[in-house]
Amino acid sequence: MNYEKNYYDYMSYVKSLNRKKEDYDEVHHIIPKSLGGNNDEENLVPLTFREHYLAHYLLWKFIHN
Repeated sequence: MNYEKNYYDYMSYVKSLNRKKEDYDEVHHIIPKSLGGNNDEENLVPLTFREHYLAHYLLWKFIHN
């Protein structure tokens, strides 16, 4: 399974929803700061707790597989 593709597809889908950050509890860095990401608007996406968990799971799977 291509977890990298799944992760970026998921991030593209969530970003396409055009959510407002203030309506959601958590903001996710698409490219984590530990991997060279930044706080620019295009690298941030608002998520629910469940979505944030799934995002980190997919990120972990593609980095560690």
